[in-house]
Amino acid sequence: MSDSPTLAELLKKSYEQLSPAEKRISRALLADYPVAGLEPVNRLAERANVSAPTVLRLLLKLEIGSYPDMQKLLHGEIAARTSSPAAMYATSSTTGPGNGVIEQSRHGIEAGIAATFDGLAFEDLDAIVELLTNTKRRVWTTGGRFSGLLAEYLSMHLRHLRPNVTHVPIGEQARTFALLDITSKDIVVAFDYRRYQEPTVAFLKQAKAQKATTILFTDPWLSPASKHADYLLSNAVAAASPFDSITPGFALVETLIASLVEAIGGDPVQRLRRYDEVEDLLSHPLHRGSDSAT
Repeated sequence: MSDSPTLAELLKKSYEQLSPAEKRISRALLADYPVAGLEPVNRLAERANVSAPTVLRLLLKLEIGSYPDMQKLLHGEIAARTSSPAAMYATSSTTGPGNGVIEQSRHGIEAGIAATFDGLAFEDLDAIVELLTNTKRRVWTTGGRFSGLLAEYLSMHLRHLRPNVTHVPIGEQARTFALLDITSKDIVVAFDYRRYQEPTVAFLKQAKAQKATTILFTDPWLSPASKHADYLLSNAVAAASPFDSITPGFALVETLIASLVEAIGGDPVQRLRRYDEVEDLLSHPLHRGSDSAT
């Protein structure tokens, strides 16, 4: 498990304290992450329409010693973002069963949740809440093999709070049918974590091409889908096992849900009551039928 922040996390966390020129560098780096940072310093400066010394001053502000140091950091991130469970298994802890594993897991989960909230982009969260409370706009959610659980979890809660919410399961056909209907009035929420799912990236890219508003949940290294996202939220994934932790992702989704409940207020109460009534009706159809007959 690594507690070191990525360059993307450093940029997002310090964004409000940056000068206008430094913000342009930050946006240029995040727009094509991590590729933009692997180019020569003059090329990055051109991307951001600033001078090379301005780029170097930003790195000093981020406490990154030099441009080569930044590129070394990015190369390490690239290795981390492409790590598979098989590769990570060999370097995972060998503490053995018992309290050692339990304590390591506890520390990892606590540290992951803390890192997620410490790096939370409040401006993006507020904007996402405002978008999702607009019931005139349809919402679509999707994710990958494991992150699809987060997408469906968010979708299930949204359906309690508002209409016009659809979860798009994994599969080419389901996503093809969804893209037939997605328009500029829609919101697409995607979840993509290492090892990134190319179909999820392609889905978000096409939704963006169809003028939908796009939201991405991803890891600290940023999915390639990030360049197609209007709004971005990231969470830690480090775990005591070779498998990335999904717990900080659930914490982030539940924070979004809580923020939505607060923003919407009492409006969904009737919908929730109606849900209970319909669920009860479906749970006891024979009983309901005999009551109506008598």
